[in-house]
Amino acid sequence: MNALATIKAVTQQYPRGIVISFFVFFLLLGLLVYHDYGMSVDEEISRNNGMVTLKYLLQRFDPDFVAQDPAFASYSVPLEEYFDRDYGVAFETPTCYLERLLRLETTRERFLFRHLATFVVCWGGCVAFYQLARRRFGSWQWGLLGALWLVLSPRLFADFFYNDKDAVFMALFAVGLNTGVRLVLRPTLSRVLWHALACALTIDVRIMGVLLPAATLALLLVRVVYGEVRPGRALGLGGLYAALTAGLVVAFWPYLWPAPLDNFLLAWHNMSHFRWGGYVLYQASVQPATTLPWHYAPVWIGISTPLLYVVSFLLGGNIVIWQMVRRLRAGGLRLWRTEQEMQDVLFLGLGVLPILTVIVLKSVLYDGWRQLYFVYPPLLLIAVRGLWALWHWRPAVSFLAMYWSRVVGLTTGVCMLSVAGQMMEAHPLQNVYFSPLAGPNAPQHFEVDYWGLSYRQGLEWILTNDPRPHIVWSAPAYSSAPLNIYLLSPEDQSRLSFVEDQNQADYFLTTYRQQPQEYEFQNKEVYQLRANGRRVLSVFRMRW
Repeated sequence: MNALATIKAVTQQYPRGIVISFFVFFLLLGLLVYHDYGMSVDEEISRNNGMVTLKYLLQRFDPDFVAQDPAFASYSVPLEEYFDRDYGVAFETPTCYLERLLRLETTRERFLFRHLATFVVCWGGCVAFYQLARRRFGSWQWGLLGALWLVLSPRLFADFFYNDKDAVFMALFAVGLNTGVRLVLRPTLSRVLWHALACALTIDVRIMGVLLPAATLALLLVRVVYGEVRPGRALGLGGLYAALTAGLVVAFWPYLWPAPLDNFLLAWHNMSHFRWGGYVLYQASVQPATTLPWHYAPVWIGISTPLLYVVSFLLGGNIVIWQMVRRLRAGGLRLWRTEQEMQDVLFLGLGVLPILTVIVLKSVLYDGWRQLYFVYPPLLLIAVRGLWALWHWRPAVSFLAMYWSRVVGLTTGVCMLSVAGQMMEAHPLQNVYFSPLAGPNAPQHFEVDYWGLSYRQGLEWILTNDPRPHIVWSAPAYSSAPLNIYLLSPEDQSRLSFVEDQNQADYFLTTYRQQPQEYEFQNKEVYQLRANGRRVLSVFRMRW
């Protein structure tokens, strides 16, 4: 009891120090492990997008930089003709610019630097999420719990290091949501400036970021109707915010410069009808991404999110819905009574409505639910709301009421420790995490390592166990397998030669993507990489 009392006294006396220590530890952890992750299938494409736009900019503002750097020589297609010109590059282009300033010449240096840059942005998103939770619940402890839940989200944790599209967008969406709540609660000029900047950067990574200004302006309007904000102030600051956001979106997205409105609308159309016609493994069958069942996204969210968070969200979501129903029944068409309730409505809307929109529009999805990662922060805030309500609830039985908070705290702690243990065991393959909802045969029913990160570990195993100076290897077509060579040392890279024809290879590596059945040469397996007890990758010795 004395130890517990001491801990409680320290936490009450030094809350700021504890919060800072948590985020410093998380930052140091990222710096220690960022080089452990493999290379995903999208990273080279993302870098190309950034380099094309960077060359476009430098040719106009610093042509000597381009002329003196041979790295730009291979980018001969101008931005106006580039296939992926409509992709937002607010992260890609600055990252490429820093890479060139640092003169990172080897592929290993370049992509490890990108992993580090991706993590730093996601770390900032976690800080913003802490601020959101702390503000909503009026407690740094609950804010820190929310941030810890975000860090202890296995798939997101792994993506923090290599997913420069979805994870970066999710992080910036959290930042934009944080500045947006501050603006809506207390509209001021400085908050308008910060929120406009955050929204512009978010939109210029993924155009779906337009949800943030739409939600901000809608909430300001509703607060005016409810008499919570003066009309003149809301109109002036809201108009300035809209204009500033639009201007910054154009300024940070060079693709828009020639025709801002037309190009923006074209980018929106292309996003709405995404140009991908591939296939995914879902519920034990290979299905086209263009005709997935309505439950694809909800099921993937459920099976890849820790069960504690899923149950807490279901509880919190029901509480918020009934909270809105009670307010509406009370009259006045009010959805909330307090600022905390308003935040609940905002979080539930931004978390659920995009998923419903994807279902109604039958949008193209692939690789799990990664295009919807941006809804995770608001969904997780609703989950924290559910646990917060459970913590403060008291059973009618006095004996249970006496120990209720301890039971809830102990259960939550055990669940979090279990998730943390699975993450450490699977490192650096937290991206293949499945919750108990996925069932015992998840690899046969769902995509596992769709990023292809485990190919790096497979290659490292071959290099360690085969001393020959030259090794020929192969992997399934259209995978990130060949890209993972980039993260090996130059000496190791020189020992490996990739061929597309597996019959000409010494080794064949596979993550079984869209191939849940066994191979006909399964008896040639010499190594199997597993994470959390599930098979992730196999190495086959094709020739002896």
